[in-house]
Amino acid sequence: MEKILTLPNALSFMRLLLIPVIVLLMVNVNDRLFPYLLIVYIVAVFLDFLDGFIARKFFQESELGKIIDPLADKFLVLAILVTLTVKFDFPIWLAVFIVLRDILILWASVLLYQGKRIVKPSLVVGKFTFALLSLLLFVFIVDLHDKIDLFLIKHFFIVLSFSFLLWSSIAYFLVYLREKNEKKELNFNR
Repeated sequence: MEKILTLPNALSFMRLLLIPVIVLLMVNVNDRLFPYLLIVYIVAVFLDFLDGFIARKFFQESELGKIIDPLADKFLVLAILVTLTVKFDFPIWLAVFIVLRDILILWASVLLYQGKRIVKPSLVVGKFTFALLSLLLFVFIVDLHDKIDLFLIKHFFIVLSFSFLLWSSIAYFLVYLREKNEKKELNFNR
């Protein structure tokens, strides 16, 4: 029970609770709500880094944390992506690529868990990609303000984020193949 009720897991659940608040603020953004939108988004992203830091520093890593932390990341990104794509000018091709990539990573994780009962932690390139993606979404959120135009910065981060999304997709695919092949070799050697 102590590995479930940890501060990092509580922070991950708190991030999940902030998702509807962020979406609501985005949909109704105006000069008065804009600062709150920025603050809530920054808090949500900060909680992601804080829960991982606390989990490692104070040895509070758990199997639930390995599942809920990346799921909270994916739900946060998905909710913001859908909102930015449907209501604002986020490129649909990039949103589709991000969503498909996350679905494939989640599907591969489920297959590995079913086959080997292991939960693979996030790769460093995956964490860096999430940080870049968070920055890209932040730039798009900042650009929601009527008096701010970040056209060039948005396009720079679109290209940079896409590059890292592609790199991390390949890295996760290779991890999946390696784990799958190890399982086949174990079954073959028995």
